[in-house]
Amino acid sequence: MCSPSRIGTLTDKFVFRQSGRALLIACSLLGCLTSFQAPAQTPSPAPANAYPNRPVRIVIPLGPGNSAEVVTRLVAQKLSIALGQPFVIEPQPGAAGAIGTAHVARSPADGYTLLAATDGVMAALPGFRADVPFNPIRDFVPIAQMAGIPFALIAHPSVRAGSVQQLIDMAKAEPGKIDFSTGGNGSAQQLVMAMFMTATGTRFTHVPYKGAPQAAMDVVSGQIPIAFAGVPIVAEFIKDGRLRGLAVASDQRLASLPHVPTLKEQGIPLQFATWVGLFAPAGTPREIVARLSEETVKALRAPDVTDRLASLGFEVYGVPTEQFAQIVRADVARMADVIKRSGMKAD
Repeated sequence: MCSPSRIGTLTDKFVFRQSGRALLIACSLLGCLTSFQAPAQTPSPAPANAYPNRPVRIVIPLGPGNSAEVVTRLVAQKLSIALGQPFVIEPQPGAAGAIGTAHVARSPADGYTLLAATDGVMAALPGFRADVPFNPIRDFVPIAQMAGIPFALIAHPSVRAGSVQQLIDMAKAEPGKIDFSTGGNGSAQQLVMAMFMTATGTRFTHVPYKGAPQAAMDVVSGQIPIAFAGVPIVAEFIKDGRLRGLAVASDQRLASLPHVPTLKEQGIPLQFATWVGLFAPAGTPREIVARLSEETVKALRAPDVTDRLASLGFEVYGVPTEQFAQIVRADVARMADVIKRSGMKAD
């Protein structure tokens, strides 16, 4: 069942929105009224076996429409039913995921503010920037690794390259003349392209966006010629011809894109996939973490969730908390090494 993220180089195989605000306001007003009637008292935390007794927020630190949101929404629907309270998605994008992630790290460790993030945020970003305002090991407890996101090398149909080798030839003829888009500095898209350039001896020019979906959509529109993108974001565009799939960075061809060859098939021994996982702030009671982990894994094993994710190009994992914690620790160290060796720099 455990299928951690795979990264490779040449040598490695490698509703609480408006209604929630109203509820908060109402609760605040009620608290104010109560304070006029009796001395204020510090409430005792609810016992873990009563969890949850109010809505739970799941912060996604990436732009709306990203692959992590697709997975998390399906899981959140199941958690809401199983645990009897709404699990509400709250996007908080910015700074390649650092803003929303830091917000959750500072949140109360009571199980009511969770984080759904990729290893691009939790493992790669700290290795890319020493000044990120969170520590993925110290500040979080992993709940479950939910799914894997394979990557594809995509091109607008106007690009005169029908294969990876033809793209390499174009890039070597005019180094730095071809732009590529990413979800931002330190993003997984930038990391895999840095690895690709190292593996092929090419040089492309980085155009960072504020999110992976926006970066991919500008390749669809022809504003940007190429990019690496998560398969769930771009699979339908490849199928209908609005994008050209030059390669997938997986160990074998994908069921969702069976006609797109792997990089390995085209002579580039590079594999890359990212994962999306669920986290809680460090210090969250073990009973709450264990319950969330159990229900998340159960949700991912539901046939309707599994089938839907597979049809979109995801790999379904469902790795529980203890094993996921080991994966996170290993990936933080591995990403730091890959970033150092690739020479990847902030733009």
